[in-house]
Amino acid sequence: MRAVSVIILFAVAMTTLSHKAWADFDVAAVDSQFTPLLRLKTDFDQVRIDQRVIVRLPSTAAAPATVGAQREAVAKMKYKEQKIGKCLWVDKLGGSRPGPDRTLDLLTRDGIIIRAYLGDGCLAREFYAGAYMERSYDGKICVNRDLLYARTGAKCEVEKFRLLIPR
Repeated sequence: MRAVSVIILFAVAMTTLSHKAWADFDVAAVDSQFTPLLRLKTDFDQVRIDQRVIVRLPSTAAAPATVGAQREAVAKMKYKEQKIGKCLWVDKLGGSRPGPDRTLDLLTRDGIIIRAYLGDGCLAREFYAGAYMERSYDGKICVNRDLLYARTGAKCEVEKFRLLIPR
Protein backbone atom coordinates (compact mmCIF):
# COMPACT_ATOMS: atom_id res chain seq x y z
CA MET A 1 0.00 0.00 0.00
CA ARG A 2 2.85 2.38 0.83
CA ALA A 3 4.53 1.66 -2.47
CA VAL A 4 1.36 2.51 -4.38
CA SER A 5 0.96 5.84 -2.52
CA VAL A 6 4.63 6.71 -3.15
CA ILE A 7 4.22 5.99 -6.87
CA ILE A 8 1.05 8.11 -7.02
CA LEU A 9 2.75 11.03 -5.23
CA PHE A 10 5.76 10.77 -7.54
CA ALA A 11 3.53 10.76 -10.62
CA VAL A 12 1.57 13.81 -9.38
CA ALA A 13 4.80 15.68 -8.61
CA MET A 14 6.24 14.91 -12.04
CA THR A 15 3.13 16.08 -13.86
CA THR A 16 2.89 19.35 -11.90
CA LEU A 17 6.37 20.50 -12.95
CA SER A 18 6.09 22.93 -15.81
CA HIS A 19 7.91 22.57 -19.09
CA LYS A 20 10.06 25.55 -18.11
CA ALA A 21 11.20 23.74 -14.95
CA TRP A 22 12.15 20.67 -16.97
CA ALA A 23 14.06 22.88 -19.43
CA ASP A 24 16.44 23.92 -16.64
CA PHE A 25 17.77 20.37 -16.38
CA ASP A 26 20.25 18.99 -18.88
CA VAL A 27 21.20 15.36 -19.11
CA ALA A 28 24.96 14.89 -18.98
CA ALA A 29 26.89 12.12 -20.61
CA VAL A 30 28.40 9.79 -18.05
CA ASP A 31 32.16 9.88 -18.64
CA SER A 32 33.13 8.67 -15.21
CA GLN A 33 31.44 7.61 -12.04
CA PHE A 34 31.95 11.11 -10.55
CA THR A 35 30.02 12.96 -13.29
CA PRO A 36 26.49 13.85 -12.16
CA LEU A 37 23.61 12.58 -14.22
CA LEU A 38 21.59 15.79 -13.96
CA ARG A 39 23.03 19.30 -13.84
CA LEU A 40 21.32 22.64 -13.63
CA LYS A 41 21.37 25.07 -16.52
CA THR A 42 24.16 27.58 -15.96
CA ASP A 43 23.71 30.09 -18.76
CA PHE A 44 21.51 33.04 -17.88
CA ASP A 45 19.64 35.43 -20.13
CA GLN A 46 20.07 38.53 -17.96
CA VAL A 47 22.43 39.60 -15.19
CA ARG A 48 21.84 42.70 -13.05
CA ILE A 49 24.55 44.26 -10.91
CA ASP A 50 23.62 46.98 -8.44
CA GLN A 51 26.14 49.22 -6.79
CA ARG A 52 25.50 51.57 -3.89
CA VAL A 53 28.05 54.13 -2.75
CA ILE A 54 27.64 56.03 0.51
CA VAL A 55 29.49 59.35 0.90
CA ARG A 56 30.26 60.35 4.47
CA LEU A 57 30.77 63.95 5.48
CA PRO A 58 32.50 63.75 8.88
CA SER A 59 31.86 66.34 11.53
CA THR A 60 34.61 68.48 12.96
CA ALA A 61 36.43 66.89 15.91
CA ALA A 62 34.08 68.32 18.54
CA ALA A 63 32.39 66.33 21.26
CA PRO A 64 28.58 66.54 21.38
CA ALA A 65 28.79 68.54 24.63
CA THR A 66 30.75 71.30 22.90
CA VAL A 67 28.49 71.57 19.86
CA GLY A 68 26.50 74.38 21.48
CA ALA A 69 29.66 76.33 22.30
CA GLN A 70 31.00 75.71 18.81
CA ARG A 71 27.75 76.93 17.27
CA GLU A 72 27.95 80.11 19.36
CA ALA A 73 31.54 80.70 18.20
CA VAL A 74 30.51 80.24 14.58
CA ALA A 75 27.53 82.55 15.12
CA LYS A 76 29.87 85.28 16.42
CA MET A 77 31.76 85.24 13.13
CA LYS A 78 30.01 87.37 10.56
CA TYR A 79 29.57 86.00 7.07
CA LYS A 80 28.15 87.39 3.92
CA GLU A 81 26.04 84.90 1.98
CA GLN A 82 26.35 84.74 -1.77
CA LYS A 83 24.16 82.75 -4.15
CA ILE A 84 25.71 79.74 -5.80
CA GLY A 85 24.29 77.06 -8.06
CA LYS A 86 21.75 74.41 -7.19
CA CYS A 87 24.24 71.54 -7.26
CA LEU A 88 27.62 70.81 -5.63
CA TRP A 89 30.23 68.22 -6.55
CA VAL A 90 30.33 65.64 -3.76
CA ASP A 91 34.04 64.97 -4.39
CA LYS A 92 34.84 68.56 -3.38
CA LEU A 93 33.21 68.23 0.06
CA GLY A 94 35.36 67.30 3.02
CA GLY A 95 33.22 67.71 6.13
CA SER A 96 30.21 69.24 7.81
CA ARG A 97 29.18 71.02 10.98
CA PRO A 98 25.85 72.20 12.33
CA GLY A 99 25.05 75.80 11.58
CA PRO A 100 22.50 78.14 13.13
CA ASP A 101 18.83 77.07 13.11
CA ARG A 102 18.08 74.81 10.14
CA THR A 103 21.40 75.07 8.35
CA LEU A 104 24.31 72.74 7.86
CA ASP A 105 27.73 74.15 7.00
CA LEU A 106 29.51 72.04 4.40
CA LEU A 107 33.29 72.37 4.34
CA THR A 108 35.10 71.84 1.06
CA ARG A 109 38.57 70.39 0.71
CA ASP A 110 39.73 73.86 -0.40
CA GLY A 111 38.59 75.47 2.90
CA ILE A 112 35.46 77.09 1.47
CA ILE A 113 32.29 77.03 3.61
CA ILE A 114 28.95 76.44 1.93
CA ARG A 115 25.75 76.71 3.94
CA ALA A 116 22.99 74.23 3.13
CA TYR A 117 19.52 75.27 4.23
CA LEU A 118 17.63 72.17 5.36
CA GLY A 119 13.99 71.40 4.64
CA ASP A 120 11.08 71.77 7.04
CA GLY A 121 11.24 69.71 10.21
CA CYS A 122 15.02 69.31 10.11
CA LEU A 123 17.27 70.62 12.82
CA ALA A 124 20.97 71.29 12.43
CA ARG A 125 21.78 69.81 15.84
CA GLU A 126 20.88 66.34 14.55
CA PHE A 127 24.00 66.52 12.35
CA TYR A 128 26.48 66.94 15.23
CA ALA A 129 28.07 63.56 14.40
CA GLY A 130 28.32 64.27 10.68
CA ALA A 131 26.22 63.61 7.64
CA TYR A 132 26.14 61.07 4.85
CA MET A 133 24.37 60.62 1.56
CA GLU A 134 24.03 58.19 -1.30
CA ARG A 135 26.16 59.11 -4.26
CA SER A 136 23.96 60.11 -7.17
CA TYR A 137 24.44 59.06 -10.77
CA ASP A 138 26.09 62.39 -11.67
CA GLY A 139 28.30 62.76 -8.55
CA LYS A 140 26.51 65.89 -7.33
CA ILE A 141 24.27 66.86 -4.44
CA CYS A 142 21.41 69.00 -5.70
CA VAL A 143 18.67 71.15 -4.20
CA ASN A 144 15.23 69.49 -3.94
CA ARG A 145 16.63 66.19 -5.23
CA ASP A 146 19.08 64.53 -2.85
CA LEU A 147 18.71 63.73 0.84
CA LEU A 148 21.25 64.25 3.59
CA TYR A 149 21.17 61.63 6.35
CA ALA A 150 22.23 62.24 9.93
CA ARG A 151 23.79 59.49 12.01
CA THR A 152 20.93 60.02 14.46
CA GLY A 153 18.46 58.77 11.85
CA ALA A 154 17.14 62.05 10.48
CA LYS A 155 16.95 62.60 6.74
CA CYS A 156 16.62 66.05 5.25
CA GLU A 157 16.27 67.60 1.83
CA VAL A 158 18.33 70.66 0.95
CA GLU A 159 16.33 73.79 0.06
CA LYS A 160 19.22 76.00 -1.09
CA PHE A 161 22.98 76.49 -0.99
CA ARG A 162 24.79 79.70 -0.08
CA LEU A 163 28.52 80.47 -0.21
CA LEU A 164 29.79 81.98 3.06
CA ILE A 165 32.32 84.78 2.72
CA PRO A 166 33.89 86.11 5.97
CA ARG A 167 33.43 89.87 6.47
